[in-house]
Amino acid sequence: MKLTKMISAMMVATSLAGAMVVATPNLTAQAKTKMSLKTIPKQFRGTWYHYEQGKYLSQKISAKKLINHGDGRNYSLTMHQLDLNKKATATKDFTKNPHKWMFAYKSGNKVVMQDWPAYYALDKKDRGSYQVTTRTYKGKKVKVLKVTLAASGGMWYIYSPSKVMAKHLWNLDNK
Repeated sequence: MKLTKMISAMMVATSLAGAMVVATPNLTAQAKTKMSLKTIPKQFRGTWYHYEQGKYLSQKISAKKLINHGDGRNYSLTMHQLDLNKKATATKDFTKNPHKWMFAYKSGNKVVMQDWPAYYALDKKDRGSYQVTTRTYKGKKVKVLKVTLAASGGMWYIYSPSKVMAKHLWNLDNK
């Protein structure tokens, strides 16, 4: 009795193993090239304001452009797709960035947006990121933009959709 059970168990195991060998295809899948985003996500688009010590900073974000005004740091960056799998090399076009190109990619619930030289110069953890979060303004939840600065050790700014809200939220945070 034991011998027949053991033989039948071996036959079942052998037939299952044989079926698995026949059923598994011999295809190798090609990995998709990891590219940066082509456009800035819609949730980040619009004009955003930050108030600090009597001065306003603003960021105007469209599908392909990021324009930053205020505090002597006026600049404009244009979105350009970047192959994230390629190892960055210190070419003249890449480090000098004559076109003022920027790249963006998703990282969890944040979007990393930076100019091209930052891809070459900064580690992944040191790049600046953007995140839409909420704050309470006059009893209501409103969407605000949390901008973590590049190579700052985690320093961040809150940008609001209006100047009045930016000043109000800054005063709440700095009492």
